Amino acid sequence: MRERAGIALLAATAGSVDLLALTVLGGAFASIITGNLVTLGYGLGAADAARIIPVAIAVTAYGIGVLIWRFLPRTVIVPLLAELALLAVVAGGLLTDPGAGVRRALLAVAAVAMGGQSVVGLRLRASTTYMTGALATALTGDPRKAGPVLLQLASLVAGAAGAAALMTVAHWAAYALPVVLMGLAVALLTARSATARVAPAPEPQPSVR
Repeated sequence: MRERAGIALLAATAGSVDLLALTVLGGAFASIITGNLVTLGYGLGAADAARIIPVAIAVTAYGIGVLIWRFLPRTVIVPLLAELALLAVVAGGLLTDPGAGVRRALLAVAAVAMGGQSVVGLRLRASTTYMTGALATALTGDPRKAGPVLLQLASLVAGAAGAAALMTVAHWAAYALPVVLMGLAVALLTARSATARVAPAPEPQPSVR
């Protein structure tokens, strides 16, 4: 239960980060690479540098995040703490009301974090940043296994909706939302790992021979 809740919070984090990336960090997604590639094609076809530059930054940074996270410890906690630190950098940078150049740098930081989260999702056997394949799998596979995927999809939407709603009230709260969601996810997944470590070993079964 803790792991499922932690995964849902990761998906909500991705939704909130993508909303901020799309609206205040230059108009590209931090984690939805398929959408970015379509936008890149649009920019190339229209020779529109304003569309090309943000998505090129986001796609490149996402790939860098994936490569870096491959070499972090093969647990989930250290990589998630690294992501939390990057999201705190993004939030702190936005609070300074930065110019366009800094916003693009923050977009890169956010995309690196989302690339890292994708690696963690693979380790958890869950999609928290890319959902198209997850939705298709849920709808065509075993209906009994569709629930967790649908929860992740709903969480992604909820994270984006929460960030959008907070933007209308106080920008600082929207900027802080990914950090809060990520902090809760780390707490739940850390508790899950600790429980797994202290769980007693099963009693040896008597031989029947």
